[in-house]
Amino acid sequence: MTRVSGLRLRGILDSRAQVTVEADLAFTDGVTGRGSAPRAIAPGRRERGRRADNRLGSFGHTGLVAGLDRSLVGQPAGPQAEFDRLLRELDATGSLGSDVTVALSVAFARAGATRQGLPLHEYLAAAAGTVPGVPRLLVNVFSGGIHHAGEPDGFQQVMLVPETAGLIDDVELALDVFAVATDLATRAHGTPRLSASSGMLIPADSATQVAMLREAIERAGRVGECSIGVDVAAEHLCVAPGRYRFAGAVLEAGAFADRLAELAGGVVPLSYLEDPYDPADADAWLKLPARLPPGTTVYGDDLFATDAARIDPALAGGILLKPTQAGTVTGALSAARTAQTAGMRLAVSHRSGETGDTAMCDLAVAVGAGLIKVGGPRRGDRLNQYNQLLRLAEAVAERTSPLT
Repeated sequence: MTRVSGLRLRGILDSRAQVTVEADLAFTDGVTGRGSAPRAIAPGRRERGRRADNRLGSFGHTGLVAGLDRSLVGQPAGPQAEFDRLLRELDATGSLGSDVTVALSVAFARAGATRQGLPLHEYLAAAAGTVPGVPRLLVNVFSGGIHHAGEPDGFQQVMLVPETAGLIDDVELALDVFAVATDLATRAHGTPRLSASSGMLIPADSATQVAMLREAIERAGRVGECSIGVDVAAEHLCVAPGRYRFAGAVLEAGAFADRLAELAGGVVPLSYLEDPYDPADADAWLKLPARLPPGTTVYGDDLFATDAARIDPALAGGILLKPTQAGTVTGALSAARTAQTAGMRLAVSHRSGETGDTAMCDLAVAVGAGLIKVGGPRRGDRLNQYNQLLRLAEAVAERTSPLT
């Protein structure tokens, strides 16, 4: 029987030069796998904890690795769910942290896929019992909220949602609109800086950002080929139960719903609305859909924290999946299955601090997610994800493995 023969952890740098973890794992038949954990800029409070000691050299510490060796080396190279169950048991007290467990889980998945002669997305689809499909893009154009200095008082992301014939056309539309939006932003505010997720940072409130994106879409001649999405990230706007800081004011939940509904209308509609309220504000979540246009779907990120046990279709029509929230690949797949069974839509998301690991793209394709959030089409850390999606779209279309 093939078993785990060894593992290694190392500290690496994410795209913001923050320390995170990478794991290598080997089987007795010589197969190896590697995985790493991206970092959130501001994790939600329901998210599983990261390892407390995040110094660059701390992950290779002999005590941590020796403890994992004792528990994992010699384990069968069997189903992903069994290995991930063991990881969850080892981290029952939070001593490992979700960054370590997800890096090891992804490394095991890559080794398992290689051992079975499968590309990663097909291995994950087999583990989940799902049918692969290519998601649409959520393209970060403007960033705000916690990406700005000071107290956040607006949306964390204003995004473009291409809706063309396929991924290649979607990417080309994204490049066209992003270029026009960059020109508009530069004319109004000077050359914009980019946020960690490659969205433009401009001194304008969320309503102005949405209006500027709509203007860019119109000027690019792309009306009817796309819609708009926003990540409210309301947990960071909540100043008291049922009260939200927005555009220089503090709004009750009902008044905030009015503002969101107002922004949702227009010649280019708002199709995607993420985390419009704090996770604890359940009554507001329940009431909001009736106040929005029929084409706007509410998604829960911090609300569900990629936890199957938290999923409630009465609160949102969709879920955002992040493996680092779940702590393991199996946890993310379980949340996806639970949401799909409940009739909810799926989106998969990057984190602000990426590592170059493209496993999130394989996960999105594996579960047939409708959407994937990979940031703006700028800089290598985000373009890695765009390029992997292009490879995967080709593989799904041809039903063959990507060459790289």
